[in-house]
Amino acid sequence: MPKKILILIVSDNNMECIKNAVMELDNVDYADLLIVDDGSDYDIMSLLGKHKKVKCIRHEFEQGYGACIDTALNYARDMEYDYFITLDCETRNITNDIPEIVKNLDYGYDIVSCSRILENYNYEKIDKDILSFYETIAAPFNEETGLDFTDPLSGNKGFNVQATEHIVLTEVTHGIHIQLLIQGVFYGCSIIEIPSDSCLEPGKEINERDNLLDYFIALITTEKFLFNKGTIN
Repeated sequence: MPKKILILIVSDNNMECIKNAVMELDNVDYADLLIVDDGSDYDIMSLLGKHKKVKCIRHEFEQGYGACIDTALNYARDMEYDYFITLDCETRNITNDIPEIVKNLDYGYDIVSCSRILENYNYEKIDKDILSFYETIAAPFNEETGLDFTDPLSGNKGFNVQATEHIVLTEVTHGIHIQLLIQGVFYGCSIIEIPSDSCLEPGKEINERDNLLDYFIALITTEKFLFNKGTIN
């Protein structure tokens, strides 16, 4: 039996990106598309009403990127989807990562994360400060989880919904991806990082708030305290 798949993109006053993403994702006929709108100025429901396969949930007020992920994951659980995929709608080739995500979930991985750095042929063109930011985040993250990730903050990820049963999300920034991965390790999920093929450039989330590097490191420390991989068998 084919897996029941839900794809999420977040709407945040980025309607042109959303429209382009919807046109591309309309071609993915084996998955449903959910858009969570985070209090945008436009009426997402009326603008996308003609796309009958698109499902929309609207936050009346802005709650943050992480809150949109949480809303969508709860929807995926409630509606009994098998797989839940998050995609950054600003990705130039937004559908490219989907087949490999699904392939790895089918293979048995619970969480699949697409790295914007791993095997990136434009690596030399990435700003050195951006690379330094990710390296600084990856070091304590890998120490805590035992993983060997290059890009834990990537927005292109796939999840076996059933495996996320015990994960509780509270983070409202892109740090939600750190929270998902650390809790995933704690609850025994099998996790893999694969190269992204979507041409998604790193660095988008770096300007999400002030002192973001310190914030993410503090988040890793907090999650490490709450979900220490050595405390569960």
